[in-house]
Amino acid sequence: MAESTRRSNGEGTKPTLRKDGRYQSHVTVALDSDGEPIRKTVYGKTRTECTANARKLIRQVQDGTVTIGAQPTLGEWVHHWLYTIKQPQVKNSTFEGYEKKVRWLKDTQLQRTKLNKISHADIEGFYAQKREEGAATESLLQFHSILSGAFKAAVKRKQLGANPMLMVDRPRGSASEVYTPPEFHPDEARKLIKKAEELARKDIDRMEAGGWTEGQDLSRACRYMIALCYGPRQSEVLGIGWDTTDLEAGTIELTRTLMAHKWRHGCEDPIECPGNKNKDKQARYCPERKGGGMYFDTPKSKAGRRGYPIPEQVVTWLTRLKRLHQDLDRSEGERRRPYTDPNGVTAPLVFCQLNGRPWRPEQDAQGWKTFLKDAGVPHKRLHDARHVSATMLLMLGIDGRVVMDLMGWSQRALLDRYQHVVNNLKQDVAAQVGAALWAEPEAPTPSPDEPVAGVTSLAEWRKKKTG
Repeated sequence: MAESTRRSNGEGTKPTLRKDGRYQSHVTVALDSDGEPIRKTVYGKTRTECTANARKLIRQVQDGTVTIGAQPTLGEWVHHWLYTIKQPQVKNSTFEGYEKKVRWLKDTQLQRTKLNKISHADIEGFYAQKREEGAATESLLQFHSILSGAFKAAVKRKQLGANPMLMVDRPRGSASEVYTPPEFHPDEARKLIKKAEELARKDIDRMEAGGWTEGQDLSRACRYMIALCYGPRQSEVLGIGWDTTDLEAGTIELTRTLMAHKWRHGCEDPIECPGNKNKDKQARYCPERKGGGMYFDTPKSKAGRRGYPIPEQVVTWLTRLKRLHQDLDRSEGERRRPYTDPNGVTAPLVFCQLNGRPWRPEQDAQGWKTFLKDAGVPHKRLHDARHVSATMLLMLGIDGRVVMDLMGWSQRALLDRYQHVVNNLKQDVAAQVGAALWAEPEAPTPSPDEPVAGVTSLAEWRKKKTG
């Protein structure tokens, strides 16, 4: 009997020649719900290459790493992962950070590449390109984390057989790329404290003179004093309420944040939205906008939920601010209320407008910019006040673990960033000590009516001798 030439199940069809000169073979990769075979086609320039590609696909089927169905591009999958899978799982601030970082993919070849066609070399090449464009290692790490999550979800949901990110190393900075906190000299901080007290006295003087005031100068002064003392984050400061401030004990509990959420289109077609007639075409102009506004939330981590002991000087000013708020509550009546966010959470804010509504982040930042200009201090970001606080606490010799708790840091690496700054300041102190102790003393200049030091008249000597 002649030997059968029929191929076994799972071996794929025999390579056949196509009209374009290539060879093709079909491999069964699965069965559908009706038991019918699902086939994939492989190609090769030669019969041998086609057979090799078929065997490679068969091994993937056996290993369970082959994908079924149409493949999305990386851009399509990341969009699905971000808005459908990830958004419900993370805080709004984290989600908006992801949105911003994902824009790196816009109009790139990587974005248009099919998910199963992306290799680790493609991703590493993209990282190299971003480095050439000036991207910092920290930004690359954030993007790396996003891609890793997206590819991991693709494998879990059978959209991808193997995760190429497992072969991509986490971006690492070079020895020369050391984080340097922005310079903010202690003398500048003292100048700002003095200016803040001058600002606070404006409202106090108005009150004592029997005049009316909204208390915005006093509020801003207290806000900047707190920023320079312990450097809480902007969202933490804006979320401080009188319900979390104990002036008798001299403490503030940072258990709440207040952040601005982006408005999003509520219409079916954002491209044709009537709100796009505005020159900047932002979603906040959409007639059916949704999701935006100022929302209360909790700090991201356990370390972020912390308490502050308030310096006595700040307690004094906050006490005056609270009295002013109580007077405004009585005088403004229904026009002034504790703020209630879109989720129904209510709090009596320490730093707020006349009607009790919160300052928006951009208003807060603009106020800081004006404050620096009035104080004659070069422009610094509002967030840079955190660096002043961290450096000052370490220079005072406060234990690193206590500094981490006050700053709301959960990672020791954040503390280590400041060590070289503290060392540099200590070198300045050493230079000043050396100059003070080893400088040549200046000879005193005697006055015309005084005898020269070390010279005594004979009459004075005899008087002391007999004495």
